[in-house]
Amino acid sequence: MTVFLLLYLCVDATRTDCQVVKADSWKGPHAYEQCIDVVPGLTKALTAPNRKRHRFVCEIQSDGAQPAEQKLLPSRAHQSFRM
Repeated sequence: MTVFLLLYLCVDATRTDCQVVKADSWKGPHAYEQCIDVVPGLTKALTAPNRKRHRFVCEIQSDGAQPAEQKLLPSRAHQSFRM
């Protein structure tokens, strides 16, 4: 199993207009648990206003599936985001 940690960068707290960025990934039988373990710390590191707009999500991928982030243009996948 492969699990991707995705960061949803959203325009506002409604989270209706978001860009998805792959932040990390894990493989193996405990991949989901490893991903879930890092989410609270990453969320806490966001500023209070950003916690309302942005979110981290652990997404399980089958071997043939691609994460939502890979659908982005390559130039966007390499941007640096600071919060």
